[in-house]
Amino acid sequence: MCGIFAYLNHLTPKTRLEILDLLIKGLKRLEYRGYDSAGVGIDGASGTSEISLVKSTGKVKLLEDRIHALKDDLNFDGVHTVHVGIAHTRWATHGAPSDVNCHPHRSGDKNEF
Repeated sequence: MCGIFAYLNHLTPKTRLEILDLLIKGLKRLEYRGYDSAGVGIDGASGTSEISLVKSTGKVKLLEDRIHALKDDLNFDGVHTVHVGIAHTRWATHGAPSDVNCHPHRSGDKNEF
């Protein structure tokens, strides 16, 4: 099983912390489904097309702790009017649970799909 929660915001100023908190709350609502790892993907810290991924094995709380440990890299206080984010839980059916194997994944180094 897996759970996916996404957020798209257009022309409403929000901090990156607000967006990340919203994504984490979405994952917490899906915890009953069972999973062994979780991750989030959000638009780049400077508002560029670069995607920031944060992933962790275990419960959503561990992912939340990892996100807060990266607050400077993720620019929590940055305010943007356009945000895109996805949060994903995963139950390992192919490959052992690991930070590398957590979802979401990139399609490549250039984030091309």
